[in-house]
Amino acid sequence: MKLFKKARKGFTLVELLTVIAIIGILAGLAMPAISMGMDQARRMTASNNLGQIAKAYVAYMQSGTRGDKTISTKGSDAKKGQATTVADVAEIFARYVDLPDAEVWYVASDDNIEGEIPKTVLSEGDDGTNQLKDVKPISWAVVANAKKNPKSGKSSYPIAWLRGLQTTGEWSENAPFGKKIGFIAFADGSVKSYSNLLNEGDMLRSADGKQDTSNYLDAIGANQGAGTGNPPEVLEDTI
Repeated sequence: MKLFKKARKGFTLVELLTVIAIIGILAGLAMPAISMGMDQARRMTASNNLGQIAKAYVAYMQSGTRGDKTISTKGSDAKKGQATTVADVAEIFARYVDLPDAEVWYVASDDNIEGEIPKTVLSEGDDGTNQLKDVKPISWAVVANAKKNPKSGKSSYPIAWLRGLQTTGEWSENAPFGKKIGFIAFADGSVKSYSNLLNEGDMLRSADGKQDTSNYLDAIGANQGAGTGNPPEVLEDTI
């Protein structure tokens, strides 16, 4: 007479608990790597967005008859190249140098942003309303009345950077990436990342070319004046 073993129907409680424990351990090991990868991706996107803004800025400056056009703070009419807010600058670039994308002006993961980020700067083509005025804060600070011929050179003259940069050379806690890291765009269209501007190799060059500085006001020449017209001014949303 043959004996048949009873078929096993499932895992024992001990086996299930062991599997769950192993999955928990693996998940715990993987989470820091996943979080780091997502943070790196957000930073790369932010850097690329600032790069687009920098190229648009350079294109706008070169659009003048003498290649020295600048954003003016004499008014807030984007159609005249005037800006008193970052949203005005975004409208100028949308109208005149083909940068209609609104998303480049924001770090999407920034918890300080209030409202839904629009797809385009203008609501209806070139004649639409400026949609960025209703979604604050914009993630980038922009220099208006920029020096036309800074002695520091185009590769050292900053034109835009991540919101929250302080005159001490550090980013504030309210910056899109906190105090961890920020990005600065220069007048030659390049973008560089900085944890801060305090170390000797990371300092900016003063606009007069005489010294290194951690103060962006010295770097744009706001403390020396522009020579002609209005002095350089930083446009930035506050929170």
